[in-house]
Amino acid sequence: MKPAAILVLLESGQYQNAKESAKNGLLAESDNALLNYYVAWSCDGLGDETEAISYYEKALKIGLPEDCLADAYIGLGSTYRAVGNYEKADEIFQQARATFPKNQALAVFASMSLYNKRHYKEAMQLAIKIIGETSNDPSIMAYKNAIINYSADLDAVWD
Repeated sequence: MKPAAILVLLESGQYQNAKESAKNGLLAESDNALLNYYVAWSCDGLGDETEAISYYEKALKIGLPEDCLADAYIGLGSTYRAVGNYEKADEIFQQARATFPKNQALAVFASMSLYNKRHYKEAMQLAIKIIGETSNDPSIMAYKNAIINYSADLDAVWD
């Protein structure tokens, strides 16, 4: 099955079929980054977090197309977070944020790994800043500047 057909399966939630198809493809092309990524994505969808890790890592090592790269980082980082490897999750998210500094989803996932590492202040600062910068909610937009300013130092007090 061609990668485009496997992508359709993934996007429609048919993770088991996608996993089987991608693994079959890997029998002929073990160094196909996209097929490795699709197996990882399938594993995530099926709750097979531990199995997903090696496929994400291999896909990233081989080299994914740019349009898949941020999502692969999110998948790998969030999978490490889900299995309790918060240090590795944070490492992945920091690397990804350096590559994709404008990707706010990466920043949100990074804030979660910071929280898990008990870096509560930094996690909250990042999450609040993202809310202030990206929300279209009128009640948040009314306080956008204050939210962004307060996010810089949550412990600050003014007389």
